[in-house]
Amino acid sequence: MKKLLLQVLLIFPILGFAQEHSNSSNAHHEDFKKIKISFAFAQAYIPSHHLHDESESAQLIPTNGIDFQYNFNHKLFAKWTNELEFLTYNLKNDEGEKRVRENAFLSTVTLGYELYDKFAIIAGVGYEFEKSKDLTVCRLGAEYSFSIGGNWELSPELLYDIKEDSHTAITWGLAIGIRI
Repeated sequence: MKKLLLQVLLIFPILGFAQEHSNSSNAHHEDFKKIKISFAFAQAYIPSHHLHDESESAQLIPTNGIDFQYNFNHKLFAKWTNELEFLTYNLKNDEGEKRVRENAFLSTVTLGYELYDKFAIIAGVGYEFEKSKDLTVCRLGAEYSFSIGGNWELSPELLYDIKEDSHTAITWGLAIGIRI
């Protein structure tokens, strides 16, 4: 998995350079904003097989966060995301022992590439900080951004997090951001 992620992260700059070169004559480069700051509101879904009590159904964890995005060109961008979970939940480890996760803080750095007009895929790594155990995170996802007037954008997103030797989470959210 790590080898595949590394390959994906290495090909993004090549694709971005080729796209920048092909778009260099477009008139909309004059008003291109490289920085975007967004506030995200999301729900992280944790499947029931990761939870300590098997009678529990899957868990939805509300999260809020802030994203700082830098666009290298119209296709390639890097994003630093910081999220806070607003719930305590119980996971089980490989031996079936209970492990509590309380208000975890997640910070990731991802690279994104726009495949189509405003539809992008993202991949990256990060770290989840929590008082009982910190975890390395691998993040994959997709997002779509559309303008809601001026420099403001609304971006629905779907993310898949793989948390080191622990659990996975599928997150769907909505970010509202401004390009500056």
